[in-house]
Amino acid sequence: MRFRGGGRRPIPCAVALLVGMVLLAPAGAGAATVVNGNFESGDFTGWHVHRATEAGNWFVYAGTEAPISGKRTNGEPVQEPPQGEYAATTDEANPDALILYQDIVLRPGFEHRLNLLAYYDSYKPVAIPAPDTLSVDSGSLGGQANQQFRIDVIKPEAPLDSIAPEDVLAPVFHTAPGASEEMEPTRLTADLSAFAGQTVRLRIANAVTEEVFNAGVDAVAVESAAPGQLPPLKKGGNPGGPDKPGGGSSRFSLGKAKVNSDNGTATLPVQVPGAGKLSAKSATTGKASASKAKRAPKLIKPVNLKVAKAGTVKLRLQPTAAARGILELKQKLRVKVAVTYRPQGGKAESATATVVLRLVPPSHRRR
Repeated sequence: MRFRGGGRRPIPCAVALLVGMVLLAPAGAGAATVVNGNFESGDFTGWHVHRATEAGNWFVYAGTEAPISGKRTNGEPVQEPPQGEYAATTDEANPDALILYQDIVLRPGFEHRLNLLAYYDSYKPVAIPAPDTLSVDSGSLGGQANQQFRIDVIKPEAPLDSIAPEDVLAPVFHTAPGASEEMEPTRLTADLSAFAGQTVRLRIANAVTEEVFNAGVDAVAVESAAPGQLPPLKKGGNPGGPDKPGGGSSRFSLGKAKVNSDNGTATLPVQVPGAGKLSAKSATTGKASASKAKRAPKLIKPVNLKVAKAGTVKLRLQPTAAARGILELKQKLRVKVAVTYRPQGGKAESATATVVLRLVPPSHRRR
């Protein structure tokens, strides 16, 4: 597990990289850029972090160990980064309001659509105070709990913690009272075309007063195109509403694998924005050395296929002989799969997914 925290102190790093998640508009012009939207630089280059009490922080992380709460005996693991090796998550030792933000220039004359993955795990029930606020001050809350996760596009000049309607340009996501205490990586979108020609601020906020609340975000980008040229969202992928990865995005993304416990295989849905080639193979965990990666047993048979058009492609993942032997012995095997999409005339994109293969002995199968 590797992580680097945000906050007011600079994070030492040997090399500062600028990695932008930019989706190209026609003719390559007019695109709005989110700097380091996939956090693959391994730090918060391009982002700013605010901590109300400094009892928690935002972290760029890899793996599943929680940066702070993972050190406790009862600490729960965080969800693995849904895209690539790194993602961003919050973690706390005590109550805190943690805000991750970046200002984005939306060039005039184009339509713009925000696109990101969000997920969370809360140790206590989700709670929204009345009136709603991002404060965690017990005096201001009057004894109420504040256990929430919200994502908004706001005016850059507005107070950073404001949720006033006149300051919030576009509400992207907000946990509702009584919502589930966990959410798997979910695709969120918001139409920002009305703000073309302006600079807006993307604010990702997590207020925590009760117990640990790990709020995660990854693959943050803005799609830009000439009017009427943005690819339509699939049915169910409404702007501003949640959707599972691959269910309404015009970007390359991975969905949730469906496992066949009768034969030990799995089907992984992959959303692609156009024609190209897809490949999948076993991936090593973390930054293993080349020699270790070469010696590591391959658990998934390589997959290579051509894609004719945009849509969802179902990759059939089959265990290798080595993996099959483990499945027959233990009936369950966690594997990491690396998927690469190579569009026609474009740059290749890669993402990883963790899939739990299962194999039920013939004597235990339903007839």
